[in-house]
Amino acid sequence: MKRRNAFTLVELLVVIAIIGILVALLLPAVQAAREAARRMSCGNNLKQLGLALHNYHDTYKTFPSGFIAPNVANAEGWGWGALLLPFLEQQPRHDQLGVTRWNLQQALAQPTLKPLFDTPIELFMCPSDTGFNKPGLIHNNRNFNNGLGAVAGGHSTPVLVAMSNYIGVAGHRDVASNAGNVENTGVLYYLSNVNLADILDGTSNTLAVGERDSRDCRSGTWVGVRNPRGDAAQGVSIVLGHSRPKLNQDPTIIPWDMDGLGCGEGFSSFHPGGAHFVLCDGSVRFITETIDHFWANPSGNVRGSVADARDGNNRTLQRLMTRDDGLPVSDF
Repeated sequence: MKRRNAFTLVELLVVIAIIGILVALLLPAVQAAREAARRMSCGNNLKQLGLALHNYHDTYKTFPSGFIAPNVANAEGWGWGALLLPFLEQQPRHDQLGVTRWNLQQALAQPTLKPLFDTPIELFMCPSDTGFNKPGLIHNNRNFNNGLGAVAGGHSTPVLVAMSNYIGVAGHRDVASNAGNVENTGVLYYLSNVNLADILDGTSNTLAVGERDSRDCRSGTWVGVRNPRGDAAQGVSIVLGHSRPKLNQDPTIIPWDMDGLGCGEGFSSFHPGGAHFVLCDGSVRFITETIDHFWANPSGNVRGSVADARDGNNRTLQRLMTRDDGLPVSDF
């Protein structure tokens, strides 16, 4: 009989083991390459936002307001992202929504405008963020309802609008809702009209917009804020953030929004080791989560005082989020 050539069982198992080892070695490299591509795309999104901020400034001689809203309780207001739409090749959406032509509460009440509110804009979404509870929509806990403006406007069901991973920098402490408040030490806040001349610390040393992830920290939206003047839980943090929470604050240590320390009011990302920010000069930097951080509170007040932003104990992250503290910034 003619002898047939074939693998023995042992040889076959050895080959399978070798293939398994190779796959195990290759998979992390593939994942790392994919994340590098996603991270680059995320940085490009912020670069486009930085260019839009400067184009807005060239047109109006000021950066957009962090948000605009009626000076009453239970009223929503447009965010800086909505104001930037014409400079992001979104002029038709801006016109159809009637941004600045009528207030956000009126626009949300129009059924015909719903697709414009809940259709995601890719530029506002970081490809690395895979924590969406609903694809491209804001987190359920940040809907425009639950007595936070939308109910007063006549909405009978929660309104989920398109999300955004990119949050404006309001400054050193909890974002305040009153215009002209000197505690608003950043670039974007209520009715802000900060121009380049107001950024005394230098545009290359002042952050304008940063990332926030959607899984642990609930990201935000480009649309606007909910109930910034009411007594209930306020919704300013869905478009703005501040420097009190650490970068990539661990959400299991401190609840989301307790005393303004939760990551839902700060900045974070799914990128390993840090997050992207766009500075006021339009450049984009990846800032590591180990950046020096210290939130000074010399007044004894739980939420700090006006003097906090200029306290010499503040570290690099706090100084970068304040436009005029006069404090030197170390390498970041």
